[in-house]
Amino acid sequence: MWVKSRLVLTTAFPPRSVGKFVRFDVDEVFVGQFEHALDIKGRIVLPASFRSAFDESGFLIKGSEGCLALLTPARFRIMAESMASRSEGGDVRHRSAKRSFGAGASRILPDKQGRIAIPEDLRSFAHLERDCVIVGAIDEVEIWDAVRWREATEVGDSLLESPDQFIDGAAS
Repeated sequence: MWVKSRLVLTTAFPPRSVGKFVRFDVDEVFVGQFEHALDIKGRIVLPASFRSAFDESGFLIKGSEGCLALLTPARFRIMAESMASRSEGGDVRHRSAKRSFGAGASRILPDKQGRIAIPEDLRSFAHLERDCVIVGAIDEVEIWDAVRWREATEVGDSLLESPDQFIDGAAS
């Protein structure tokens, strides 16, 4: 019998905001890191363990720290609704962020081999040329240039050296 687990996360949205927390359910929990290469057509193979979450489609967006984030349709909808709601207040920054978010997003559908095509503008944004690392980041999948991933993971690993301090919010 297969039981689908559900993880409930509370997070700040957008990531840099303070004091604004949004709860959302995560049907899929993405973990692990996988090294893959872009092919000549700008496609990359999704790890088998991630593919079922994107059977119907997914959304690639510009991620923080210069990577790409691959979101399930449900996760993308939550983010889009939050941005749309914030932009209704008339603040030009919120409208601009919503516009950039939508313009920079791309709907994807894996082919029969589990490959997704990464549009050229998103490959350029994330500096993806050949060697990439696909990372399970709990509620989303990140796609990194391999060199940039090694640099980013050094920071993350150093934060995990003292997990109690980091989790309690003492580290910044």
